[in-house]
Amino acid sequence: MYCTIWQFLEKEQAGGSVMDCLPNYLTNLSESYRQDTDKTYITGNAGNLRIGISDSGVSIKGSLAKFYLGTNLHTLTRSDSRRAFEMLADTLHLPIHKAKVTRVDVGHNIITAYKPELYYPYLGQSPRYTRLTQPKSISYQNSQRSVKAYNKIAESKKNRVTIPDVFKGKNLMRFEVSYMARLPKQLNQAVITPDTLTDERFYMDMIDRWHNEYEAINKVGLAKMDTSKIKTEKDYLDQLLILAIQEKGLDTILHHVEVMREQKVYKRPEYYSNLKRKIKNLVGCKTVAEQPELIQELNKKIARAKANYR
Repeated sequence: MYCTIWQFLEKEQAGGSVMDCLPNYLTNLSESYRQDTDKTYITGNAGNLRIGISDSGVSIKGSLAKFYLGTNLHTLTRSDSRRAFEMLADTLHLPIHKAKVTRVDVGHNIITAYKPELYYPYLGQSPRYTRLTQPKSISYQNSQRSVKAYNKIAESKKNRVTIPDVFKGKNLMRFEVSYMARLPKQLNQAVITPDTLTDERFYMDMIDRWHNEYEAINKVGLAKMDTSKIKTEKDYLDQLLILAIQEKGLDTILHHVEVMREQKVYKRPEYYSNLKRKIKNLVGCKTVAEQPELIQELNKKIARAKANYR
């Protein structure tokens, strides 16, 4: 389930300065000098991984899956991850298991019945995230992590990656969670190292977190008035309002509230956040919409991915 990983191995952990020896194991070497730090930096590649060398230590960035499997179209398992770190240690002649992990992406490729773009409109808001859309992807961002669903085949073709025969003619959605800052605090660990990532209990927890991020996304149902919930005039007006929001799209309605904020429609600034909260709560009612077939399919396949890697 791991893909992109950023690591930093401090000079002391590496056994001293590696400025002289490490470049011997790299390709595409380049050297630069930064006047603000009065330091020389060397960069190079170990396969697809980008390696940075300085007096402080060694940084390693890139897709561990691609480094080990040759492509990130296949999923890197826990045992694969352990062997990949061992392979990296042999390649760089460094104690990689001591490195601090500063970013980790956890993801899985889902074969879908239809192209991934058709599923995005049904993936609504998620708490504590800002929802962003692109033609081939949808993402949820905050200051510490991001959640993303995107067309993996389209991305691979754009990057001129050869599509394996097993995926040719298939629709492939990548659902991925990226932990990008303050990992120890986010993941309840004193420090995150490659040994941490490949620990069985920790790995299973990461899969649970991946699944929980999907579950937290509000799934937008197909518009349907639930007449069984209509007992008063207000009930009917609430149902009517929900239908209008669903047909226009929650993002469009919330954007309109922000436009009103800029126009200073209300005298009290808290009215805008209160209004947005009420709109979200209203649309969040589970009794007013049918779950689309595409979301039912995606729910099952995400749950199956979690079960297969437990």
